[in-house]
Amino acid sequence: MALLAALAALAAPAAAVDLTPQERAGKRIYLQGESASGGEISALIGRDDLALPATSMPCGSCHGEDGLGRAEGGARPPTIIWSELVKPYGHVHPGGRKHPRYDASSFARSVKEGLDPAGNALDPTMPRYRMSAGDLASLAAYLRRLEEDRDPGVGETELRVGTLLPAAGPAAGAGRAMSAALEARLAEVNATGGVNGRRVKLVVEGYDPAGGAAAAVAGARRLLERGQVLAVVSGFFPSAEQEVFALAAKAEVPIVGPFTLFASQPESPNPWVFHLLSGVREQARALAEFAAGRLGPERPPVAVLSPAGPPGAGLADAASAAKVQLARRGFAAIESVAYGPAQLGPSLARDLAAKGVRAVIFLGDDADVARLAEAARVAAWTPDLLLPGALVARAALEVPPALEGHVFLAYPTLPTDEKPDGRARLATLAAHGTSGHRAVVIQADGAAAVLLEALRRTGRRVSRRALVASLEALYELDVGLLPPLTFGPSRRVGALGAYVVAVDLKERTFRPVGGWQGVE
Repeated sequence: MALLAALAALAAPAAAVDLTPQERAGKRIYLQGESASGGEISALIGRDDLALPATSMPCGSCHGEDGLGRAEGGARPPTIIWSELVKPYGHVHPGGRKHPRYDASSFARSVKEGLDPAGNALDPTMPRYRMSAGDLASLAAYLRRLEEDRDPGVGETELRVGTLLPAAGPAAGAGRAMSAALEARLAEVNATGGVNGRRVKLVVEGYDPAGGAAAAVAGARRLLERGQVLAVVSGFFPSAEQEVFALAAKAEVPIVGPFTLFASQPESPNPWVFHLLSGVREQARALAEFAAGRLGPERPPVAVLSPAGPPGAGLADAASAAKVQLARRGFAAIESVAYGPAQLGPSLARDLAAKGVRAVIFLGDDADVARLAEAARVAAWTPDLLLPGALVARAALEVPPALEGHVFLAYPTLPTDEKPDGRARLATLAAHGTSGHRAVVIQADGAAAVLLEALRRTGRRVSRRALVASLEALYELDVGLLPPLTFGPSRRVGALGAYVVAVDLKERTFRPVGGWQGVE
């Protein structure tokens, strides 16, 4: 029985090491070059002691999160895990430098003065660090635990990833379909040996959408704090997206491919959240790009309309992004309207027509589109209506006939993105109970494919930060059902842009126009 218990413990995913406050402070110094106490830490470079903030050269940037060192630019930073530093027989380095084992005093000297226990100078590429005695003690304390400090969800034989899905109400069916799609993808990779010798296990955390944002946030907390997961894959929590993303950033947990209408690429994106497809914000930017090509060099007046009030907060951000994109393309006359439903009448249409507005980027729902289109009919005004497809379903097909040839929608993906093997995959997923939920299933399956590829590239030395680095290195990744996906250090939307389609009111169909509108 004791042997079985030992084997079970070996196979189980490792829990995060319970670091003391001092050790956590040392980890922050090691990985980020920041003092938990707010003290100044500087890195001194070269003979002239050029001082730089340690945040630009933290220990982990060269020695690695695991302390094992990484060859870079001809230099090979040594292993600095504590068991290696204190080997009783000392060290002989490749260049012939010899010294006895480190102790607390000689370690402090090496950090501050760049000298080993024998008084030899360390490699000249190694900075010396100026920090308080307390910070130095914290750094040493963390190095003593570094070897056993493994991120949650990383075991010898298993990796745990999680997802947050609705478990009740009208959205429960979509949640079950997404869970089935994720389980199917992981089962396939596990059947062939897993990822770099580890099986991947999915932890599903459910919540009741009837509880609003608070229920989704509580579910996210359970998943991040008790679920012991390396990363979150896919997920659907429309009432609490920003709150969940903020929790992930605080806990430094990657989220890959959440299903959301508001995936965006702001100037300073959340570094822990990777979106597959553009949301309303980037679709609005793509529509601005399309308008620039369609309206020509004269750049006539255009309008950007979005709902007023708190419910339209995400759409107001999309409207702002569209205006910036238009200004970049040379549009000077941009009418901006934050409207209430009562404003979408003939008087607004006549006012915009009098100002010469020839195109409207409109960020409203079906009911608002119908109101604006009817107002345009009454005012005998026929502008181009440019609509994010994520917000509009039927109304674009039901506008007055006078707008024939003037209605365009942006979509982050089209059926043409689906490769033959991708379509075959949809049929396979349908056998797992995903029928009727095509959009969310495609996203969930794509998110799983992206995560697994990034884990494969990370290798055996898996950590959350290493996984983020692997995700950032993905370029033109083809997952079969989506446009090619590319990420980067400052890019968090894989397919950054949208297709624009024209609405054929007579045939009640869409036809692609203009190809892919990138918004890099």
